[in-house]
Amino acid sequence: PQAHNMTLGPLIHPVTVLEQCHVSPSPAPAAGQPRSLPLTFFDLVFLDFPPVQRLFFYDNADLRDAHDFLLRELPLFRESLAAALHHFYPLVGKLPCGIRERMSPPEVAYSDGYSVCLTVAVSSDDFQDLAGDHPRDTARLRPLLPPLPKHGSSQDVLAVQVTVFPRAGICVGTTLHHAVADGSSYVHFLKTWAAIHRLGDERRKAVVVDHTPPLFDRGVVQDGDGLREAFIRDHRDLVESGDKRLDDWDLSRRPDTVLATFRFTDELLRKLGRHVEAETSARCSPYALACGAAWAGIVRARGVGGGDVARFGFVTGCKPRVSPPIPSSYFGNCLGLCFVEAKRRHLTAASASAAIWRVIAGLAEQGRALRDAHGWVRGAREYAAARAVTVAGSPKLGVYAAADLGATWGGRPRKVEIASVERTGALALAESGRRGDRDGGGIEVGVALPRAEMEAFRAFHVELVRLLDATTH
Repeated sequence: PQAHNMTLGPLIHPVTVLEQCHVSPSPAPAAGQPRSLPLTFFDLVFLDFPPVQRLFFYDNADLRDAHDFLLRELPLFRESLAAALHHFYPLVGKLPCGIRERMSPPEVAYSDGYSVCLTVAVSSDDFQDLAGDHPRDTARLRPLLPPLPKHGSSQDVLAVQVTVFPRAGICVGTTLHHAVADGSSYVHFLKTWAAIHRLGDERRKAVVVDHTPPLFDRGVVQDGDGLREAFIRDHRDLVESGDKRLDDWDLSRRPDTVLATFRFTDELLRKLGRHVEAETSARCSPYALACGAAWAGIVRARGVGGGDVARFGFVTGCKPRVSPPIPSSYFGNCLGLCFVEAKRRHLTAASASAAIWRVIAGLAEQGRALRDAHGWVRGAREYAAARAVTVAGSPKLGVYAAADLGATWGGRPRKVEIASVERTGALALAESGRRGDRDGGGIEVGVALPRAEMEAFRAFHVELVRLLDATTH
């Protein structure tokens, strides 16, 4: 075994890689399936974004050691992944690294024999601590995440790592190239994989219940305004000019970056909603309320500087918003970028939530979601340079239910993290993973910040809860 002993500080525990294997779709995709998928304008928006990296923590105190996992759990884990990749074979494809002059338009290419790299590792770190809500050093989470292998001028688009914590649990890490799939397509894949895994030894003779096959037909994405060509030109110009503004979001080089989870229970969101309506007359959705409170908290935590305007960016699902609508089973990206601005000096949870809600409400207008699409590629860089707060994930995705790998894994994960937010300046949103009336449902928000700013953000959150308790009694 090869030991990766991270030497960033005394808190980093070694993660030892036990095995790396290559998982191909099984059975291979049918001969009639397209072997390459051109990137649409929706995909091109995310072409050079950092990959999306999620961690799923599963309680499993019965697992004695890594050998136990290799013997009892790995064969099914690997075979169910191979079976899911049969349905979602573009995830085994390869993508060119960037866009260069005179290069043909980018596409995801699949060929028989291609595979996804699966890494199996063991860690001596504290599983319970890593899966908590409190601030954790992101340097401890990085060894649980697999890199995307590169092959000359092309790269894989998905990698998987499973890390065993003896007598504690299992962590599954996935790294996904954002230009290949958005959150809803990723969750469609995850749900299919988990359903096959839950079938266990019955999977060979059973059909996955509720499985809707993914739709790969690029013809359903209408591009009458020539956005695809415009975005390819934008990317070529940005490469030529050496534009590196997306890196302005990246906190991973800072040794003091921590990731923490803040819970906005249904009750807290109801109180916040009444407060926002009293202050601004806006009747906000729970999503706008959680995002607004977190945005205001980060702006407060960063302190002075950064200009007069605070910026916030989120995405909206475009499948039902375009004409004609795109089927929900379509596999790829189908997100529109939405930009929000507000005065920094007086930004509160109430004013931030109302500003986000006004943009969301405006999306109801026919064609609004794509009206400013020409500016998406360059707009993302301007927002990065301004260190805008953005969003990854969504409570609507239902990632906790989707990742239920069955009884031997303890069912649903106890915690899901979008660890890549430390590189993208985003809030990691999910439905609350805690079940039961006492846990309060709601939305969980993952935040990555330097430790001092995290302390200020936590103080803001505590103060907000206290304010809402005082005004509603």
